[in-house]
Amino acid sequence: MFLMDIQQRLSKLRFFDVKPDFSSLSDDEKKALGYCVDASNIMTDIYLDQVGSNNRKIYNQLRARGDAEGKDLLKYFLINGSPWDKFDGDKPFIPGVGKRPKFGSFYPVGLKESEWNDWLKQHPEDREEFEDHNTVIKRRKNGLVAVAYSEEYKDRLDQASGNLRRAAHHLPEGKLKTFLESRANAFISNEYFNSDMAWVDTDGNPFEVTIGPYEVYFDELLGLKASFESFVALPDKDATQALAKFGPKVPGFDRMLSEEFDFSPKGSAIPLEVVSDVIRGGEAAFGYLFVAYNLPNDRKVHDLKGSKKVFSRTMMEAKFNTGLLPTAERVIHPRYLDSCTFDNRLLFVLGHELAHGLGPNKVKVDGREIPFETALKDLHSSIEEAKADVLGVRLLDHFRKEGLIDDKTLEGILITNIAGFFQQWNKGVTEAYASGNLVEYNWLKESGALRYDTKTQRYEIDLEPCVDSMSKLSTEFLKLQMSGDYEKAKAFMNQWSSIPPEIPEVIRNISDVPMGVVPVWDLSGLR
Repeated sequence: MFLMDIQQRLSKLRFFDVKPDFSSLSDDEKKALGYCVDASNIMTDIYLDQVGSNNRKIYNQLRARGDAEGKDLLKYFLINGSPWDKFDGDKPFIPGVGKRPKFGSFYPVGLKESEWNDWLKQHPEDREEFEDHNTVIKRRKNGLVAVAYSEEYKDRLDQASGNLRRAAHHLPEGKLKTFLESRANAFISNEYFNSDMAWVDTDGNPFEVTIGPYEVYFDELLGLKASFESFVALPDKDATQALAKFGPKVPGFDRMLSEEFDFSPKGSAIPLEVVSDVIRGGEAAFGYLFVAYNLPNDRKVHDLKGSKKVFSRTMMEAKFNTGLLPTAERVIHPRYLDSCTFDNRLLFVLGHELAHGLGPNKVKVDGREIPFETALKDLHSSIEEAKADVLGVRLLDHFRKEGLIDDKTLEGILITNIAGFFQQWNKGVTEAYASGNLVEYNWLKESGALRYDTKTQRYEIDLEPCVDSMSKLSTEFLKLQMSGDYEKAKAFMNQWSSIPPEIPEVIRNISDVPMGVVPVWDLSGLR
């Protein structure tokens, strides 16, 4: 199991310095940002407990070790947030810890999905609290109960709430101050709707703060429970302005989808921000760090207002230069490489994140309207991420028809997507993105839009067939989501997510390309 020692694991990553420039901030704004950093660190502390019941114990044992190996293991633990290697299929890198829990500490040890279903069948009055993203499930008196995050993590959320209030105190009246005060209240009440609505209104000025329980990727049992995370960043106003032209074209595309799939279009808010990292916390600080996100995940907020898309230029550039471009140079036919640029990768990510907020988001199952993640459970993340890829390409094709991008740009966007498959698979095929990418790959290859030359071991694409094929796949994903049929979705994913024989060979050819990047934060300019 432990084929790589800890030094080998560390050598597969590239560390890079992140030293933010705070010169644009006033003294009060710096103080406010500092309190947000403090709150961000608390998100990390909570997340370490969410990962698993023994995670904190393992962390403390590593901290107590003074030997060289112990220090390296601690370093790698702090890259992953756990003793399970996110760059090696979540395999343990510390002997004796066993497999990673499928659902962290969100549920009682040993809980089976059948027990969950039986309990809710016998106690339908518990369903709302049990399926709430912001509760943990515990055993009490031979039964199951839901405990709100605000109770489970009370002391730390009280501290985080206080930090956000202190941050707000140093800011003038405005959107960020309103959000910080509202999110401080949410940490105490466990009611996040109002603060989610307020966050969509923020514009990254004087800085961006995203903090709270958001993504449900870590819950591989039911795909329900949200992990705490945080992201603090400074605005990149020039890059944000460059993307601004795309936002006004999105509602029209969503209306076209609504006519095709019979749903109500979303709220009209399509704010886009490009930012430079200051610090990350909680789930956002570990493993294969995100380059962008579309939040909040609350479907009610989407319907009433919309969602906000945030793009990390810091992480996107680091991953592009360190991983994606070297991968493309190994797997893509040379004639396409001049279009494999950072700007085209940014546009692909733009389409992906916008697509997360498009299309239907609820389904009726047994007469009850529920979000897709509840109906599709552990399959939801894989389907949603792949849907965002292919629906994003369909949206980018819409931008092409509107004259915002040209054929060469769209081809370059697709090339960065294909290269991105292999950048992802280089570290394993178990995460949501990886298995969804397999579906995309097999679908494109089956249609003939993507071709692999066994002699050169390089890939070629045809632009129009590729766009057409991805558009058709987006329709399949949307139909799966709208059906809410778990078994049907499972059969589709099983059919299309097999690993073709050429993939291991291609991955061996890029095995020396760094699997990931690790930021080394320097906040000396803040204090």
